[in-house]
Amino acid sequence: MSATEQTRAEQAGAEPTSLLARQLAARLRPEFTVEVIVPARDDPILGTPACGVSRCERPVEAGGLCTSHYRRWRHDGYPDLEPWQARTDPHTRAHRPLQACAVTGCRRGAMAAGLCSKHHYRWATMLGRPDLDGWLASVVDDPDGRPACAVHGCELLVESADPGLCVSHLKRWRGHGRPSLESFVLECATFGDAVFDLRPLPGPMRLEVAYGLQCRVDDNRSKTPAKPMRPLLGFLAASGASSLLERSLEEWLAELTPVKRWGNTPRSFVRFTLERLDDLLQGEGWEAEFGRDVWLLRRLGYPRGSGPARLRFDRIAQPWLRALVKRWARWRLSAGLGVHQVERDVAALTRVSVFLTACEPHLRGPAELDRPVLERYLAWLAVERPEAKHRGIELGSVAGFLTGVHQHRWAPELPATAAIYREDRPRRPKDAPRALSEHVMAQLESPANLARFAHPGYRLLTEILMRTGLRISDACGLPADCLLRDPAGAAYLRYRNHKMRREAFVPIDEDLADAIAVQQAAIAERWPAATRLFPRPHANPDGAHPVGRGTYIGHLNAWLQACEVRDEAGRPVHITPHQWRHTYGTRLVNADVPLEVVRRLLDHSSLEMTAHYGRMHDRTVREHWERARKVNIAGEELVFDPASPLADAAWLKDRLARAKMALPNGYCTLPLQQRCEVANACLTCPMFATTAEFLPQHHQQLGATRELIDRAAHDGRERMVEMNRTVETNLLRIIDSLEAHTDTSTTISDSSDERAVRAG
Repeated sequence: MSATEQTRAEQAGAEPTSLLARQLAARLRPEFTVEVIVPARDDPILGTPACGVSRCERPVEAGGLCTSHYRRWRHDGYPDLEPWQARTDPHTRAHRPLQACAVTGCRRGAMAAGLCSKHHYRWATMLGRPDLDGWLASVVDDPDGRPACAVHGCELLVESADPGLCVSHLKRWRGHGRPSLESFVLECATFGDAVFDLRPLPGPMRLEVAYGLQCRVDDNRSKTPAKPMRPLLGFLAASGASSLLERSLEEWLAELTPVKRWGNTPRSFVRFTLERLDDLLQGEGWEAEFGRDVWLLRRLGYPRGSGPARLRFDRIAQPWLRALVKRWARWRLSAGLGVHQVERDVAALTRVSVFLTACEPHLRGPAELDRPVLERYLAWLAVERPEAKHRGIELGSVAGFLTGVHQHRWAPELPATAAIYREDRPRRPKDAPRALSEHVMAQLESPANLARFAHPGYRLLTEILMRTGLRISDACGLPADCLLRDPAGAAYLRYRNHKMRREAFVPIDEDLADAIAVQQAAIAERWPAATRLFPRPHANPDGAHPVGRGTYIGHLNAWLQACEVRDEAGRPVHITPHQWRHTYGTRLVNADVPLEVVRRLLDHSSLEMTAHYGRMHDRTVREHWERARKVNIAGEELVFDPASPLADAAWLKDRLARAKMALPNGYCTLPLQQRCEVANACLTCPMFATTAEFLPQHHQQLGATRELIDRAAHDGRERMVEMNRTVETNLLRIIDSLEAHTDTSTTISDSSDERAVRAG
């Protein structure tokens, strides 16, 4: 019998001294050891806000009101809530102060005519009911030394020494079937409050539920108010089980799932509590977790939401390989490597296990893992993972594993030839440009489109990503006090570069700084102690948890769909947040910002990474240039064949020509080495070429040319009229030719090339 099964067997016997019961009793804080847990109103996890009626302390049930006030508001015909709350009586039934006897000095409870039983007998029976007001003015009573009522907060004197209650509470006690005084006093003190009444539960289950509530408070994520927990506590009390461990999670959920009206809180709480009880039984930390084949990372100190929930080694069939992989994974985690990378490493080595099972079934240990076996593995992996990029990543994990085993001598018998060399890895193709075109960026940066974000926080997050080039994880995790200013008043954004594990700063403009200040004020209003600029909207009572990447991407996709963002071909655009980082870097490169400055703005570790944006720039410009329709001054299309042997040379000639002369409405195709004989007369030059990118300039120049022709004709300057007639004719040809193909062609100029590269 396993330790868990033995413990469950002990729990089934409802023994209060069982192992788990002793552990729970030792771990529970005093406020969770009571039978009725009364959380504070402002408790962010267990608390329930008070009724909206001033001075009413009962918990909210519906419409921001307690049950009694909600019924009263409904009875009044649902008037305007705020004025009604201000004028209504805060006291409700069973919560009004009990009335004492009207006789001066008497503290016994009133029964009839505002008098206690003693004074009512004297006034009505002995004196024949004289004028009550006059009689009360003449009577003064001296307390007879009786104690106060046992109910907390009741100032009336005891009517009956047994059980020690005033006359009003004595009536209630009798009406409730004469329970124990302690139970009755507790019920009176918590009547109508949002409490967790664990009294109906068996002893072991009571401790388990209390421990689950304590863990929920410590976890500080999911609200667990008393109202949705009431049906669960009743269900558990009637289930016949003495402990939650008597049934599996699947069995509990099967019984709870059909009750839809209870919501998700009961099922979530049972799952959460069983996990925490299992952690308590199994133990936490490396000593308890390392020997298992499935590591639950929460037991190793990794909070939920920070990465994968577990690392699985049970899929590695070879025991010797599994032991080495676990040892390597522990070392990698201890060295500070992220759990996502370790998960990828374990997945790569699991694939090695699959290869050994399928192709090397007779291999018995690391001594037989030599170079010929690895060469067969390389061939097998090339078939299983044909993509060079993904195969190279896997081989990097395997190479690191083998190096670690050699380095730490975890398996001295492993042959020295058991290694993955650099030449074993496939040559990775150059990544395609990931920056967005200026056509797309113009739509994304449009104030009208940005205003369509449903949530202002996600709009600001989008602007930060576009205008600073931050990684999505760094932007989501921005601290609440991320806005800084230097002595000159310039604004900077402070963030944590998680990839480099260091704090970094990036300059921002005043508009973005003002928007961040507005967000800081909004967050402080909802979460006064918030530590994040973009807190997660749910399961985040104190604003300490940042919004998740997946949550933001969901809002981003909804926004893109609402704005109908299209590319140059009219197709819907799919965007990943990291493309804005490439766009930001490419724009800087195209603006001739020095690479060292770009590197520091992006907080790269090397210039090699930053130079990637420069390489993308040239490739992107050429792709647009190849697709663009190019015409000369006669409107004739200039044909370019990308497959031609001279394609590279033609592209270089074009880039040199663009460097020679910057024109407002096209570019010169004259070789750099040749002198231009018609400078400043490009619209009459046979070497001039232009694209649809410059149509607005052509229309503007056509209008100006015609005005010039009219003035010259009026003044009789025939030579000027003749010269500008040629320009007018060429402009008309160019405009007609370009406009005829605007809908089906893609254009680019030197300036638009660079804008496209900025977007990448």
